[in-house]
Amino acid sequence: MKKVKFKIKGMDCRSCAILIEEKLKGLSGVTQAKVNHESEKAVIVYDENVVGETKIQSEIENVGKYEVSRIENSVEKVENSKMENSPATGFEAKKDSPRPNLSVPVSIIIAGLIIAGAVVVSGKTNGVNQKNAPVKQTAQAQNPSADSQPYAPPAGQPTNIQNFEITKSNHIRGDFNALITLVEFSDFECPFCERHYPIMNKILSDYKGKVRLVYKHFPLSFHANAQKAAEASECADEQEKFWEYHDKLFENQAGGYSSDKFKKWAKDLGLNNEKFNDCLDSGKYAQKVQADFQEGQQKGVNGTPATFVNGQLVSGALPYESFKQIIDGLLK
Repeated sequence: MKKVKFKIKGMDCRSCAILIEEKLKGLSGVTQAKVNHESEKAVIVYDENVVGETKIQSEIENVGKYEVSRIENSVEKVENSKMENSPATGFEAKKDSPRPNLSVPVSIIIAGLIIAGAVVVSGKTNGVNQKNAPVKQTAQAQNPSADSQPYAPPAGQPTNIQNFEITKSNHIRGDFNALITLVEFSDFECPFCERHYPIMNKILSDYKGKVRLVYKHFPLSFHANAQKAAEASECADEQEKFWEYHDKLFENQAGGYSSDKFKKWAKDLGLNNEKFNDCLDSGKYAQKVQADFQEGQQKGVNGTPATFVNGQLVSGALPYESFKQIIDGLLK
């Protein structure tokens, strides 16, 4: 095994560093990769019998057309490297806020989630009004045992459980009476949110009746079309097509957004064009979108995607398996 360090010029965002890490971790022969946005450096541990230094350098360059060079005298032999990876969870932080600590192991995130979160609800599911009275749902905390020690909260670790009151103005997908509630703050133009989208769908499918999703807007200021995309989804909601439009936005993110495209997609979904276009052009729901954003800030969100699992914040587009472990722990 060898460890090598590269200098990467042109890497101007933290998300860029995460994407490079993900690319390297998917490369056969690479066992560990850590990329630092601020220092513009990458440290890679690899099996020289499987992959060569030239291939690694080429893979980095292809992610974003970066200028990559090996740092002189940086290659060294390693046996069992203890280098810790900064996890490529997929999280796009607000540029005017400090980045959350993404180096916390998933096991610690999971630990906090076993502590119960109270969620007060009354409203609609998929646009259908509920006649039920408000329901308070709580996942009971478990007593730690030898088998559940990984889930025990670390000493001094704050749980930071947040309460959400869900009303008819919210967008809910899944069973109204589900035990597990995922409150997702998202940005339609965020690439990590687009990656998070199929994971949420799989969770709802695999845990039908047990998990529901509540969608809230958190448009990041450096995404030029995110605010208007969120407003368009609210205009679609006027015609009971929020989730259909939500899906359309994420499924077409790669092609870019524009006002004309927002209106075309509304037409594709069979919406009343005149009503939708007037709604979008007037900025009718601009304040509603910003209200979600402000709520997210108050709850500790400073980037997307941010998902509260029964009140506990989980930042980033974690793999399906990570959410599965969290949810299974709460359902025990």
